[in-house]
Amino acid sequence: MSRIDYRNIEKDASRCGGQAVIVGTRLRVATILTCYRLGMRVEEIVQQYPQIKPADVHDALAYAYDHLAEIEADLAADDEEMVKRQLQDGSLA
Repeated sequence: MSRIDYRNIEKDASRCGGQAVIVGTRLRVATILTCYRLGMRVEEIVQQYPQIKPADVHDALAYAYDHLAEIEADLAADDEEMVKRQLQDGSLA
């Protein structure tokens, strides 16, 4: 597990496919960025995920914007996986 320059963010190859997460959780930075982009305030994100603190959200957002290409790739992979599942289920046919 490698620590990153962001106190509350870590990447571990055995957790969430090595994607950046909030320390001690499986909550991905990409998830926090998505919530923020949907208009949620820091307080609302903390309310949605009570296992984290406002500092965790701020670190996640800082990491996301400093590593935007990485996080965008994670989000694109999520979208691709969702489409594959929908095709297998027949919900896109």
